[in-house]
Amino acid sequence: MKRILIAFSFAASSALLFAQEAADKIRTITVDEAVILAADNNISLKQQRLSLETLERKNKTSWNAIGPSASVSGNLGLPLDGLVTGKEASSKFTYGVSASVGLTLTPSLFTAVRDAKLRYESGKTGYETAVRQIELNVRKLFYNLIYTKESMALQKRNMETAKLRYENNRDKYNRGQLSELDLLQSQYAYESQRPAIESAEIAYQNSIASFKQVLGISQNEKIELSGSLSDAVPPDSFTLTQSVDDIPAVKKLEASIEMQKNSLLATRFSAYGPSLSASYSWGLNGSDKTEGIKNHQENHSLSFNVRIPLDGLLPWSNGSQSIANQKASLADLELQLENEKTTASLTIQNSIKNIIQKQSQMDMLDRNVEIAQKAYDMTLTAYNHGSRDLLTLQNASDSLLKARTERELQVYNLICAVLDLENTLGIPFGSLGEDK
Repeated sequence: MKRILIAFSFAASSALLFAQEAADKIRTITVDEAVILAADNNISLKQQRLSLETLERKNKTSWNAIGPSASVSGNLGLPLDGLVTGKEASSKFTYGVSASVGLTLTPSLFTAVRDAKLRYESGKTGYETAVRQIELNVRKLFYNLIYTKESMALQKRNMETAKLRYENNRDKYNRGQLSELDLLQSQYAYESQRPAIESAEIAYQNSIASFKQVLGISQNEKIELSGSLSDAVPPDSFTLTQSVDDIPAVKKLEASIEMQKNSLLATRFSAYGPSLSASYSWGLNGSDKTEGIKNHQENHSLSFNVRIPLDGLLPWSNGSQSIANQKASLADLELQLENEKTTASLTIQNSIKNIIQKQSQMDMLDRNVEIAQKAYDMTLTAYNHGSRDLLTLQNASDSLLKARTERELQVYNLICAVLDLENTLGIPFGSLGEDK
């Protein structure tokens, strides 16, 4: 019993130790790994994959409407005359067997097969669009967390500087070299930053929890983001070779137009197109006579049928009205396509102008950081020599933090602008500006 208890205690301790090690283990995630995790675990993408598989099966079996239909039937009759009248029946039993094969050919068979193919292609495009949207959202969330983390790091460094300044002032105050008012001001400048940093930390942890949910990983798993905003900044110049016709939004409308054309053709076939049907049937009927004589009769039948609809020739018929409505829908889609090409072209131009503007502002923000850093260093030197007061030094520190934060925010906005442009163009994310 002691051995069992010792073994059980050892196993329990090992399990607890393993669980603790697993809990303490931090998983490092890059932006590309985050995209893969979201693509594998996202519920909406899984649902779209199921829908796409259904469309694929329909596309592969769309030809089955051309196949013939076949049927077999049989019957067996047992006479009950002897039970009712007491007389012997004329036959012991009767039987019958029949089989038929039929084939119907209509012009709509072609449009049905094509419709299944077009719907499958449209489903693939829709799924790819959903995947790109998930990737776009994940990348923006990832870099937003990176920006938030770097902004918090700047605030913490600013707080550490204020803490060192307060400690130095406290030593000066203890030596009688500084007034109590200056000491209290430096203490307030240090401790007043703590609530803002704590609030930012809580907001960051909440954002991390939401990010885990998007990736589909456990909330208990500790993660650390690997990367920086500077790694995702695009080059200063790039050349676009993408045609407007290759933009996903334009392709989607073109696919809708193809489907509408196929639907119009199917409606025309239904209103005007003839249909041909052929069938062959075979039957065997017989009975077993009481006298021992067997007889049966076999028959064969082959028939052809041609149907030519005439309702479509009447302008007020449902077929003619349906064709007119389909033509109007097709014309509307073609106008939408023309407008989408113009809108896409303007969107691309505006996106490029926005990126160029943000890139030009980066130089100004870099200079602002250098100026703010130099002003802070000079003010700190003057403060240490007693020629500047604490308020002036605190203002210089705030200006430096603001300049650095504005630069990081501009970098994040620039990354998002480039991601939006890549999404509009339908090119791989992170490829804009790369040498092909």
